[in-house]
Amino acid sequence: MVALVCLAIVAAFGSFAFCTRSSVAQSAQDFDWSSIPAFSMAGGLEAFWNVGDGSKGEASKNAYARGFKPVTILNTYSDFPGGQRENISRAVGVKNLNPWQRPAFFERIIRRNIERAPAKGIYVHDIEFSFEEDTTRAWGNQATRQASGISLKDAFNEAYFRQWAEWFWLPLKWTKERYPDARVGLYGAQPFRRDYSGRSGKNAAQIDGTHRSDWQLWKYIDPYVDFYIASIYVLYNRPDSVLYMAANVEENFLRTRSLGDKPVYAYVWLRFHDANPRLKGTELPPYLVEAMAIVPYFSGAKGVVLWGWEPQLKVGTRQPYEQLALFAQSLKRISALSEKIAHGRLIIDQPAYAVWNTRGSLIRRVLVDENECVVMAINPWQNDNERTTQPIKCGSLSAQIVLKGKRTTLVVVNRQGVRAY
Repeated sequence: MVALVCLAIVAAFGSFAFCTRSSVAQSAQDFDWSSIPAFSMAGGLEAFWNVGDGSKGEASKNAYARGFKPVTILNTYSDFPGGQRENISRAVGVKNLNPWQRPAFFERIIRRNIERAPAKGIYVHDIEFSFEEDTTRAWGNQATRQASGISLKDAFNEAYFRQWAEWFWLPLKWTKERYPDARVGLYGAQPFRRDYSGRSGKNAAQIDGTHRSDWQLWKYIDPYVDFYIASIYVLYNRPDSVLYMAANVEENFLRTRSLGDKPVYAYVWLRFHDANPRLKGTELPPYLVEAMAIVPYFSGAKGVVLWGWEPQLKVGTRQPYEQLALFAQSLKRISALSEKIAHGRLIIDQPAYAVWNTRGSLIRRVLVDENECVVMAINPWQNDNERTTQPIKCGSLSAQIVLKGKRTTLVVVNRQGVRAY
């Protein structure tokens, strides 16, 4: 029997809350960690372990020993010690339209939570709530307009998002004050919020229009983060999901390059998300696990963060995360090429949403130099027993690579030929 409890779900696939799971499974001591391969990333590429479990840290120790790095994740607005009586998200409510009215306990609760969560690894604030993004509605609310102290609508529009942004960046600022060396990031708001609707055939302009408010908010948050998060939890068992992963990481990467060179990390989960009631909680099929581990590194990400809540690691009878070995093995394939990937130049010939709309193969090249490149290729639309040949141009070289079923192909092309990884 499996029970799944979600803290919150934000509509329109914009942002999902983390969930907790209770399940019957086996002990951490019985779980065969020897089946999970080790890997060693180089060049600044990373992979993080954000899997909660009931093993009192034993599972995490095993994960770190295999190459994963730690994460401090904070449910920033929670009030666990007080039984949620001063939970900030509850105080905010849904579709709040007055950012100038923060709860009196806002700073006290957040600073207490930060104090209770010492920095270890990257530091992620989980802040997920929905506010009213229609500034015309907010302007039409007398209490909000008076609280703003602004008399002109255009000035109000800008100030409105700037004020909401404080709700996100103040916890980041306070974390840096308490832990100056921490690398701090935010789960919830993103430069480009998760969007699964690319399958409907949107073009670039339409996607920009849908996500205009993302940037209106994020531009004020950006100075306070050390990395970006692209959430790519999977909803559907279909080929689109591969392009969904690539498109969301890619958009966050491309939209933030004008701000500097902060890394993008993709949050992943080896289970289908609860927003799909038919598949929620079940593990992803192998082709999506492979893609989830590999595609982000060829879409601009410097790392992936594996999330989950797996009490199976504590007590019970069945092995948790049957796909964990494949996920780690896929990361090992990346690690063997991490120096080349990290220091090469990513070439995006065709945006992922365009590949999605044409049901094409996703081909990404990292140019190491004119005589060598790393190639990732996947055709999620073909059957497992199908084979297709894909021509590849690598600087001054040309080659042919074979795509097998829905598998993620990873090769190096140079003057010695084509070598698969």
